[in-house]
Amino acid sequence: MFALAGMGIKMAEESLPSTHVLFWRNVLSLAILVPWVVWHWPRALRPAHSGLMAMRAVALVAALFCYYHAVSVLPLAEAVLLNFSAPIFVPVLGFLLFRFALDPRAVAAVLIGFAGVVLILKPGTAFFQPAALIGLASGILGGLSAVAIWRMPAHEDPFRIAVYFAAFGIVATLAPVLMDPTLPAPEAWPWLVLLGACSTAAHVLFAKGCLIAPADRVGTLVYTAVVFAALFGWLFWGEHLDWLMAGGTVLIIGAGVIAVRAGVPRRRG
Repeated sequence: MFALAGMGIKMAEESLPSTHVLFWRNVLSLAILVPWVVWHWPRALRPAHSGLMAMRAVALVAALFCYYHAVSVLPLAEAVLLNFSAPIFVPVLGFLLFRFALDPRAVAAVLIGFAGVVLILKPGTAFFQPAALIGLASGILGGLSAVAIWRMPAHEDPFRIAVYFAAFGIVATLAPVLMDPTLPAPEAWPWLVLLGACSTAAHVLFAKGCLIAPADRVGTLVYTAVVFAALFGWLFWGEHLDWLMAGGTVLIIGAGVIAVRAGVPRRRG
């Protein structure tokens, strides 16, 4: 679902700015979630922890601002991989914000992950693209949103998390859309619908996984998005992985697996 959403982003951004794509993604996502809100009204909008819900929404919208721009200028697999570098930042962010204990395996994962990021960014070479730093920022902010979910009570509803995210995303992107009130071209709508449906499903499933499943299973399986993104990039845009990208991929995925197998962070005391 994450890889299909990335393909929808890349295709829609051929005729729309990133802010418009994100706005319509959230509008369509909220429309998909309205039946759930109506069915569970009025408790549908009562979060178990409003502060963490707001933190997650702000962090993830900021992450997607960065991610959508990265997808438009980088190979799809590279943009998706940088976005999915989030698990290697979770231990550090959890320690800094919530005093989670740092597991030695998590520290090792961060160091290995950074080595992988350096290979992908290719600093000092002719292949370096500044936009890759924006893709990396999406991973850091995504790590912050993951920490917020893991701090939420286990009974929090993943659909409620998705509703708050979509609503905040609409508010955050409304101003730039109103400044350039351009409706999507007819050929963009199928990709926007694909993006809205797949990204909503992906975030609901990911949130549900973070709430109830062992962290090692969630974090490990989510990296399959990179494989599918590489496949879609090759099929539709003729994108190929270089050796530095392949090496960085192995290191980041390995680091992510180590980080999540270190367990869900626990707060000290």
